[in-house]
Amino acid sequence: MKMYILAIVFISNLFAQVDYNTQIQTIFNANCTSCHMYGNASGGLTLTSYSGVMTNSNSGASVVPGDHANSLLWQKVNSGDMPQNNPDLNSDEVDLIAQWIDEGALEVQLSIIDETLPITYNLQNAYPNPFNPVTTLRYDLPEDALVNITIYDMMGRIVSNLVSSQQNAGYNSIQWDATNNTGQPVSAGLYLYTIQAGKFRQTKKMVLLK
Repeated sequence: MKMYILAIVFISNLFAQVDYNTQIQTIFNANCTSCHMYGNASGGLTLTSYSGVMTNSNSGASVVPGDHANSLLWQKVNSGDMPQNNPDLNSDEVDLIAQWIDEGALEVQLSIIDETLPITYNLQNAYPNPFNPVTTLRYDLPEDALVNITIYDMMGRIVSNLVSSQQNAGYNSIQWDATNNTGQPVSAGLYLYTIQAGKFRQTKKMVLLK
């Protein structure tokens, strides 16, 4: 009986795992990334991607997996030092960041994996949209395919070749940080993003605000 109880608790904890991309990165995108895009250049925090968040700053360990109290990131948001130019995060957001760190600060959600693959190709709406300066593009692949995702301006000129690789079937995503192929920030405005995967092609719009 005890073994069954432990198994139920373990499965329950897996389902409760905080997901970085859908729960943590969205907090940073909405509140922090306007000031923390290029933190590493000045020794500060970079919050535009998982790899940036996990890179230590000159002031200490940004994230100490399993120990939110000693993580500089949590200390900053909990004290109200971050975000500087926006209202403080609410208590639920601060607690969620603490929970994510204490669970190991993983990028991929620890849950029972749904093996069901998409049944059709699909390019989802960018989120957030409008955005500043980072948005996430999600797309579904029902089969392995050579995937190209390209950003265009309204004149039809290529801004960024965001993806060009062979990818496995599944639910995928990529972030765009509003830079062009040379790494330079682009101006505010309306942009098109197109996916080409096998014979499938789809285009949608997104708006960059500054």
